Amino acid sequence: MNIDIFPDATTVAQEAASFIAAEARAAVAERGRFVMAVSGGKTPWMMLRALAGEKVPWEKMHIFQVDERIAPTGSADRNLTHLQESLLSHVPLKAEQIYAMPVNEADLETAAQKYTHLIESVTGCPIFFDLVHLGLGADGHTASLIPEDQVLKVIDRDVAITSIYQNHQRMTLTYPTLNRSRKILWVVTGAEKTEAFAHLLNRDLQIPGSLIVQNHATLFADRAAQGSLDIGLLKRSPLKIGIASDHGGFGLKKELITRLQYLGYLVTDFGASSLIPEDDYPDYVIPLAQAVGAGSVTRGIAICGSGVGATVCANKVKGARAALVENHFSVKQGVEDDHINILCLGGRTMGLEVTWDLVQTYLQSNFSHANRHLRRLHKVDAIV
Repeated sequence: MNIDIFPDATTVAQEAASFIAAEARAAVAERGRFVMAVSGGKTPWMMLRALAGEKVPWEKMHIFQVDERIAPTGSADRNLTHLQESLLSHVPLKAEQIYAMPVNEADLETAAQKYTHLIESVTGCPIFFDLVHLGLGADGHTASLIPEDQVLKVIDRDVAITSIYQNHQRMTLTYPTLNRSRKILWVVTGAEKTEAFAHLLNRDLQIPGSLIVQNHATLFADRAAQGSLDIGLLKRSPLKIGIASDHGGFGLKKELITRLQYLGYLVTDFGASSLIPEDDYPDYVIPLAQAVGAGSVTRGIAICGSGVGATVCANKVKGARAALVENHFSVKQGVEDDHINILCLGGRTMGLEVTWDLVQTYLQSNFSHANRHLRRLHKVDAIV
């Protein structure tokens, strides 16, 4: 992710406006239009006002919303209210070029589907925005992808409805939609964002913002948000995941790969590449475990019919610490205390949704580096 730090929020807004204008000109030159989605917030409204002073092909612009509160038309709580105020009276943009989320409809789920179809009518299917603008909450949320909300698990819809958050239910674009965009622009300002900012740059999966892909993202922040953070130390690559299975877990592996890729993980499939009823799990698990041990992938997932064979096999490889786990407590503790780096699963013993919950817990947990756990692991490593 490209990161630039500026003195204050005003400068961030101006630089973000210049960035959007340049992207708009390039998109129109290449594809004949510019389609972006914008989030709410004080600095973004400043950004949009600053955009009025830039050279922008307004007649080719299509502006959608990233998220919106369920509130009456014209309410100060609505992102749309500020979006319209920031643009319509300041630039040659027609009202119909701003596509409002239909949050006043009685059936919100149907309204979300309607907004999906509206976006598709402009971008085609699947949805590809030229640029998505995102902010970052102090709690690490982005768009209306809220900590612990069920909306975080939605991967089969482009637009979804959240639970109540800060007194409002919301409509939001989902991870698949956001992660498919050609460019992502983060705008982060304010000292209250420093902790979340650090988590974002660390790809710390305990915050929703970290599941946004970073390889085509640009982030503009002010010095208040940076605080005392060393940006150079915090720049890290996306978490690399390796996955392997024999015939006993082939179907489950395919489903997990799809979900992991939707969330922006870099996934390497160690096989099998096709369903072979008589294949042997060591042929796939050993290369995976060797890659984990060598550090070429960060975390591994190994699947066979029961998960037992994959566990036994992986633990024969130097540097691999594999465990067959079927509950959240053991997954979390296994990573935090025992530093497991390969999660083993039974393709014939667990359903997809239970497995997916365990995989997310596994990837969102980190080794504690506590002295007592290091001491115990050194004793394990000493076993010949």
